[in-house]
Amino acid sequence: MAQSISIKLEGLFEDEFHKALIRACYKYEARSIAAAYKKLSLEQFVELMETAIAQSGYSSDTELNEDALRDFAQIYDKILRNAIKDVQELRSIIPKDVFITNSRVANELRHMSPNEEHTFTVGRRGNQLVEIKTTINFIDNKNIQLANNASVTAYDKIVHDAVCSLYAAGNETFTPEMVYRAMNGMIQSEFVSPKSIKMIVDSLEKMRVTDIVIDYTEQLRMTNPGESVDLARVSGAMLMMQKVTVSTGGVTKWAYRIVASPIIYEYSKMIKQIIPIPLTLLNTKETTRSTDTVIIIRQYILQRVELMKNKKNHMNSRVISYDSIYELLDAPDDRKLRATIRSQTERLLDNYVRIQYIAGYEIVKRGRAITGIQIQLTEDVSKDTPT
Repeated sequence: MAQSISIKLEGLFEDEFHKALIRACYKYEARSIAAAYKKLSLEQFVELMETAIAQSGYSSDTELNEDALRDFAQIYDKILRNAIKDVQELRSIIPKDVFITNSRVANELRHMSPNEEHTFTVGRRGNQLVEIKTTINFIDNKNIQLANNASVTAYDKIVHDAVCSLYAAGNETFTPEMVYRAMNGMIQSEFVSPKSIKMIVDSLEKMRVTDIVIDYTEQLRMTNPGESVDLARVSGAMLMMQKVTVSTGGVTKWAYRIVASPIIYEYSKMIKQIIPIPLTLLNTKETTRSTDTVIIIRQYILQRVELMKNKKNHMNSRVISYDSIYELLDAPDDRKLRATIRSQTERLLDNYVRIQYIAGYEIVKRGRAITGIQIQLTEDVSKDTPT
């Protein structure tokens, strides 16, 4: 059986170098190959093979004599055994709420260029402006491609907040599917397409290698005037995670384990700038399909409406500007594309009127141009209704 398994594994590679290593592994460690085949996915075999090659120091130029092949088989055997041993049964907890990090740092992420210190004003202390300083950098950017010079996109931010929500609900280990479901208010069994999974994985991998530093010393002095604060500074990967192997529904797959509470989440929570969104508000499948564009628009609408609903914010304006949505989506000056964005926005708002999350909305125009939408909150309507 091990030999037939190995032939299947050989078929995963096109070059003779990898094929020779696979043949050596089933020649010298056939039992290990057979055991791992029952527990691990083919994707995991491939990735663990690359891990073994990195540990061995071999390359396509290495002379693969019998001693070298035997040594490699032992390395791969150890890696496979550890992978099998580390398989854990995944028990996911569906969060009741999804949290949006609403701190200045969180909202400005997509505007931050790597390797530059960014200063943001967050308040006043007497006559002095209170500022925080933030820097982001890629630990290893060889596989990172930036769009429009943005290091972290609006979509990445939503993925980040979904991970934080899963973590806050008690999920230290999670799959990309769990992240996508949290972003879209889906139940545990709903199917997630391979394309969506890839987008989530690409985003998670980017945030694993995005290092962030936040110096909020002045802000803490402002919010805690009676305390002596010498330095308040946090730093580390945007999402500190390890890849692990889990078993769920009888299938073994890669997952991520959070090894430390996310930095931006902890910072935003400390300064009380976290917005809870009921998971049900993210499920808009009856209205419109959850493309990456719809996901971004929906999250932005919910963030803005929740800020309007919070009386502590004293937000008298109920207008959401379309320019802010266009900017969020990096939408070019394309009439057709912008018309699509407006249509998607109105479909989402129609859904929120239907479920009575908002009372209604009106189109805002400047001349003949549509510039935004004015939200009618249920509390505003009830306040204006005569008794």
